[in-house]
Amino acid sequence: MPTDGVTHRTDHLPTPDGVRLATCTWLPGTDSPRAIVQIAHGAAEHAQRYDRFARHLCAHGYASTASDRRLHGATAASTARPPRPRPPTAASTGGYGVVGEEGDSRRATVKDLRTVGDRTRRTIPGIPLFLLGHSMGSMLARDYAQEYGEDLAGLILSGTFRSLPATEPDQTIARLEAEIAEGGRTALSGFTTQLFAPFNDPYESGTGYEWLSRDPAEVAAYAADGRCGFPFSAGLSRDWVRAVRKINNPHHQARIPTRLPVHIAVGAEDPRNQRMTLAYELLEDFRYPGPHSSTVTTHQQTVTRTPIPAPPGLHPPRWQRPPPEVRYCSLARPARAKARAGQAPGRGAVW
Repeated sequence: MPTDGVTHRTDHLPTPDGVRLATCTWLPGTDSPRAIVQIAHGAAEHAQRYDRFARHLCAHGYASTASDRRLHGATAASTARPPRPRPPTAASTGGYGVVGEEGDSRRATVKDLRTVGDRTRRTIPGIPLFLLGHSMGSMLARDYAQEYGEDLAGLILSGTFRSLPATEPDQTIARLEAEIAEGGRTALSGFTTQLFAPFNDPYESGTGYEWLSRDPAEVAAYAADGRCGFPFSAGLSRDWVRAVRKINNPHHQARIPTRLPVHIAVGAEDPRNQRMTLAYELLEDFRYPGPHSSTVTTHQQTVTRTPIPAPPGLHPPRWQRPPPEVRYCSLARPARAKARAGQAPGRGAVW
């Protein structure tokens, strides 16, 4: 039992359509938290994996909240793979990775994030709310900022990438719609497995998740957690691809308030961002629609980027390398230093 003075609460928040969201709240040992940091977790994982990070935030005076989103695990679920019990959030939506036959799971999930954030702000009124999304959660966070950006004091994107690697949205949606026509939205799809499996090719495979982190202990924890690593149904996969297409639409990107500060943290060797190409493209999206204040993190320092507006009437092509006035980062240690230490090449943070 941690004795760090943090108050940790778990409960279930009902939504208008009957889904029970498993939620976690961490409160620091102070009457006046500096701000609330709401966490949107990554694909095929769950909110309790952020317990250590949330406690770190509390140690610095921040309150934190997170929720298991639809189709994902819950606080009380077993950590062993066999058997896999259905936790409250997943159970009320059909099970791990399985979406219902109707509706748009991604639109509902963005609304869920707002519901959780609103409740936390009512509980701790008068302080700013920051939204931190990791990996797939960073895409949800971008969607949230497009829809409800005025609610936020800041947007933090961790392990992020502009679009799905090696995925053409229209073709992929057509393929997934064919799967749905054959087996329904609840039928499990091979889409996510095929999308991420090649990421592990450069590494000696033990669990198949070696690409997730440079820390073997983190890889082992993910692989051993029965609430992690499950495939998505055809319906959820299609909803995801459609949502990625939506958030990358320039019309929707322009809806993010220009006064909203954006912080991006990525790993230069993270295969999701394709050697930083998909991170550069995302940074360019934030750079040109308006004067967003953005920062990019390394494991050593934070570099502030002063945005430079595009010339009137001109939108530059997407660069395959960073602009000269912008410095980018790696959350991984230098590859040569790792080689000398006999370690595997670095990746980004766990998705």
